[in-house]
Amino acid sequence: MDIYTYVASSNPYQAKAIIHKYGYSAKNVKDNGDLGICLKKVVAYEGENAFNDVLDSHPDKNVLIEKFSSENKKEANFSNANGCGCKSHDMQYMNFVGNDNQNKSSTKEIGIIIIASALLLASAIIVKK
Repeated sequence: MDIYTYVASSNPYQAKAIIHKYGYSAKNVKDNGDLGICLKKVVAYEGENAFNDVLDSHPDKNVLIEKFSSENKKEANFSNANGCGCKSHDMQYMNFVGNDNQNKSSTKEIGIIIIASALLLASAIIVKK
């Protein structure tokens, strides 16, 4: 369910009001799914103002504002002595899994270990004969 269908199903009267505000008719709308499609088309034709009206009609608008405004406050509290707002100047990059990208051994070191192991194994086989 997209945002348009959600807004239309939670408050169909408000959805129809938005459609009428921009000069369109919602007389032939059969259900809330069709009403959501109409809202989507109004936003596609009319742009940002219509989208803002749909967002203002979102039934969970206050919860979303509270959630994201509290996270912004938490992020804003991280500032260092230089006042740049970042958590630290020596920030570590994370890989896809979320671990820091500090591999203790590089590919070159692993290759050397494998070659040394192969030489040790070869010498053990020669000595055994």
